[in-house]
Amino acid sequence: MTTTPDNPFLAGDVGALYARGRPYHHPRSLTRLRALLAGRDGEVERALDVACGTGMSTLALAEFAGTVVGLDISPEMMRVAPQAPNTSYMLGSAEQLPFSAGVFDAVTCSTAVHWFDQARFYTEIRRVVRPEGWIGLYDHYFIGMQGVDEFRAWTIELFERYPLPARGLQVGDPRAETPPGFELVGTDGFEDPIEMTPDEFADYQLTVSHCVEAVERGTPRSEIRDWLMTSTAPLYGDASTRVVQFLGMITCLRRLP
Repeated sequence: MTTTPDNPFLAGDVGALYARGRPYHHPRSLTRLRALLAGRDGEVERALDVACGTGMSTLALAEFAGTVVGLDISPEMMRVAPQAPNTSYMLGSAEQLPFSAGVFDAVTCSTAVHWFDQARFYTEIRRVVRPEGWIGLYDHYFIGMQGVDEFRAWTIELFERYPLPARGLQVGDPRAETPPGFELVGTDGFEDPIEMTPDEFADYQLTVSHCVEAVERGTPRSEIRDWLMTSTAPLYGDASTRVVQFLGMITCLRRLP
């Protein structure tokens, strides 16, 4: 368990950037999550999506829940969250959830656990989800570019230029332990290839925490984007698109009575 790292996604204007640049992988991740439950998820009347960001994960969760609340600490992220008939959004902290005990049947959290004080987060999740309710945690991040041997060297240069900020444990991290009060239902990992143009890949990189933090520290976003476009041009060559390999990691927990 870790204390909370500084969160770059509180930055101004990051919501519109995130909504434009992030791929909508959440339905694929949630399909695999539900497969881990193997039909044991039961009726999901009320669900909570913690760290909902721009609402993409909330919309995906709303496909199989009666009502969904998306919660996030960043007003800038939530400003662009889309409306849907069975969804609502609330500003709040993952470590101090503004809900009564046992009100949710299920909770999801996408690509955010590493920003939390995890001991406090799991205590709060156990409080607000009903006994036998389930918790789905999932991450999604790029790992390569199909058929491009130079991609690894480019990645090293990227992170030397714009280092990743401090994080806590991520979903699927082998150091992670099942938190008290929960049982592990299962884990899953899968490759998720997504075709991207140079512009789409640059837009995606601008949403990753290392680039967001670099902007917060004073580097103009236009300067980062220009470097991304110039440095990836050799990776694309004459191709208009490349297949970027993403890795999805899923952990499913169930709340013990």
